[in-house]
Amino acid sequence: MKGGILIVKSAKRVFDVLDLLESHSSPLSEKEIGNALGIPASSLFNLLKTMVESKYIRKDYQNKYLLGSKLITLGNRAREDLDLYNESLTYIKRLSDELNETIFLAYPQGNEMIYLTKIDSNRSIRTAAQPGANKPIYSTGLGKACLFMYDSTVLDDMFENVEFQKLTSNTVANYNELKKQLKIFKNQGYSIDDEENEIGLYCIASPILNDVGKVVGAISCAGPKDRIQNNKLIPQKIKQNAYFISRAMGLTKNGVDIK
Repeated sequence: MKGGILIVKSAKRVFDVLDLLESHSSPLSEKEIGNALGIPASSLFNLLKTMVESKYIRKDYQNKYLLGSKLITLGNRAREDLDLYNESLTYIKRLSDELNETIFLAYPQGNEMIYLTKIDSNRSIRTAAQPGANKPIYSTGLGKACLFMYDSTVLDDMFENVEFQKLTSNTVANYNELKKQLKIFKNQGYSIDDEENEIGLYCIASPILNDVGKVVGAISCAGPKDRIQNNKLIPQKIKQNAYFISRAMGLTKNGVDIK
């Protein structure tokens, strides 16, 4: 009993795991979770296995744990109150209407991007990127739009032990190659995913910043490569609307580099 309330140990451990993963900017290993929470290895293995099977947490490509897609599904109503979603929705709907292409909204979580919203057009192509899905941050236009706003020391720490997986033949091969891309993208104010996640899908993306200039998400326009490249309005439209959303999130030009 605690304060007159019965504490169920197994339930509390579930919440403790969720709270721990939420409080860290990068995924955690089973050992790191056990050390932080003081849960015996035998108990922790079964707990994490159950939580993964229930989709409350998930494993990334390095076999580390982070929050799962079930939390987004359960949080659909709560998402209505999420500032990033609320402040972006009008702009991304209008973008989809103006460009007649698919528009994505996503946010970074550790070394991955979590897709928050997808606005389809009447000529959208099929894609595995759906709300709640996660993709490696280095292989997406959305992820690279966030990464080019990160400090170089933060990037070095993030990718110190990351093995780059080739999702397609175009996927960026290593951190050195990624850094070269990010330099170009930062100078132009938008990033590109040239069929790095899915063959046939080409994306242009720009970052969204909050009131203190911290990157909190990104928007992108996606479609067939030729069609996206031939529409010269897309880069400027994406940059412009990412800036409008950033302003709605409280950003001002003072002290922040906005392209």
